[in-house]
Amino acid sequence: MDHAFDLKDDVVLDPSAAAQIRDRLGIPDGRAPKLAFHAGPGDAVGTFEQWAEGRHDARVPVLTYSAQFYSLVAALGAEALVLTESESRPTVADPRFRFVCVKREGSEKGTRWHLAERDYARRLAAAVSDWAPDVTILGGDLKPSAYYALAGRGQLILSLHNTFWPMGNRPQTLKSRARQWLLGRALARAKGAVCTSAECARQLETLAGDVQRVETEMPQVRPEHLHTPRARKRARQLLFLGRIEASKGVFDLLEAFGALARRFGDARLVLAGSGSADEAIRDAVSHQDAAAQIEFAGSLDADGVHDALHESDLLVCPTRTEFNEGLALVVLEAAAQGVPSVASSVVPAAETVGAACVTFPADDVAALRGELEKIMEDDEAYTRLARNAGPMRAKMLDRSLGWSSCLARVIAA
Repeated sequence: MDHAFDLKDDVVLDPSAAAQIRDRLGIPDGRAPKLAFHAGPGDAVGTFEQWAEGRHDARVPVLTYSAQFYSLVAALGAEALVLTESESRPTVADPRFRFVCVKREGSEKGTRWHLAERDYARRLAAAVSDWAPDVTILGGDLKPSAYYALAGRGQLILSLHNTFWPMGNRPQTLKSRARQWLLGRALARAKGAVCTSAECARQLETLAGDVQRVETEMPQVRPEHLHTPRARKRARQLLFLGRIEASKGVFDLLEAFGALARRFGDARLVLAGSGSADEAIRDAVSHQDAAAQIEFAGSLDADGVHDALHESDLLVCPTRTEFNEGLALVVLEAAAQGVPSVASSVVPAAETVGAACVTFPADDVAALRGELEKIMEDDEAYTRLARNAGPMRAKMLDRSLGWSSCLARVIAA
């Protein structure tokens, strides 16, 4: 799909928002607000080039954070410094946007990793300081030194996409609590935050106390990706959609499905995605009696993600406790297509979609198998579960709930 879009489709601002932000930040007349954005490891440059041509990033099944940021900058009449980890530069010239690469070393371990992260924080702070922004937007995966260094470089806003520990499993060792205390003191330097889930917001409050303004965003889908809802009468096509990693629970799902496949001979499990466990999961499937009922879909683009969800009856998100799940976006994407979910107890998205999701204790294969069996054998219960997914569609089309709109309100507060 290739659809042009209007800037107003991405961000919803109060009519007085631009003036209010200028007043809050003390920006003199004649100067544009300056926003620095820590874009992280994603392809912010590739997204920018599509955005500059009036298109959303075709690779991503929701509106990207970077595209929403670009639209907010345009709506506010602002200028932007975009901090990336890629050396690529846009081929499209736009004086409102400046892209700066700050490389981040991801291969180090142990003490070397900590030293590399401190050095990254130092270089990040230097790049921001040179530009002197009014607002700096940072992710939540930095060393405490980064927040201290950048707190004095304009208003500091956090954009939190991951939890600090798996939901319900806060580390309690002395070393862990000491690290949490240090991180919390650093995060408390922020004026506000936009969180990807209510659990992220709760953990921020646990660590940093009462941050001035915190909003929880609702991920946004493009209307052209939404299929006409279909009647869902029973759960037979199950879908795993995500990275193929042991920590994402894909082997747990394989074991649970294998135990049910003989009883439900018309059931199918589709594994969509790729990861470091690709070879291992294919080998495990080859030794399953249910191998003929399991399909590998590979990595999917945005259209493929939404098509796979529409064709499925039930999404399964069995994340294990060793993974810090900030949301599990796919649970929301599924609900927007009218598809209910089964998710582990460390998946914050279950709270967001409410009665459209059934949860089970993370790492418990027997519990996962039991929940799947109940849904697959009770068509009436499944139909009710699917009906409960309906309200999510409108929320994921309401741009006033999106990340950029939340960010504007936090800046203006």
